[in-house]
Amino acid sequence: MRAILFKGCKPEVAAGPDGRILVVGPGARSAAGHDAEVVELDGRVLPGLHDAHLHLEWLALSSLTIDLQDVPSRHQALSRIRAWSDKLPAGAWVVGRGWYNDAWRDDPSWPRPEELDAAAGGRPAILTRKDGHSAWLSNAAIAAAGLRYEDQDPQGTVKETMVEAVRRFVPAPSEAAFDKGMLSALRAL
Repeated sequence: MRAILFKGCKPEVAAGPDGRILVVGPGARSAAGHDAEVVELDGRVLPGLHDAHLHLEWLALSSLTIDLQDVPSRHQALSRIRAWSDKLPAGAWVVGRGWYNDAWRDDPSWPRPEELDAAAGGRPAILTRKDGHSAWLSNAAIAAAGLRYEDQDPQGTVKETMVEAVRRFVPAPSEAAFDKGMLSALRAL
């Protein structure tokens, strides 16, 4: 493999055989060397950097949780939670994120645990708010985490460090569930 010289443009660019940029501007021709592959260009060129990584484990885990982003109303959020919960085995936690009561058209007040109890079928549920600083809990989740009334503000909602404190009680997905999530993530990719 040879270096590449992008010539005739402003600025000229020299890239190594591995694709890394060697020099931009004056000195690109000499950095590329006399045996460089030459690509003739015209006009202005802006070399770019490309980061092509992703967190595949997070993507797999996200398919195992309910997504409430862009749900425009409390009623629709509860309907989506109910539909998600109906597919879960008995006793499974309902885990998700993305709700944002400030944008709910029908009722922007803070959600209540009783609403989540009904939608989640009495299961423990933790749904992280869009901003990541708060979580909406069902009464079963409140009991599982051993929370007191003063830990919640308002009732059924925890904030900041209490969100992580409750997450410790959420069981990790089984290996089979994680494999299912990974397969779903890979198919999506």
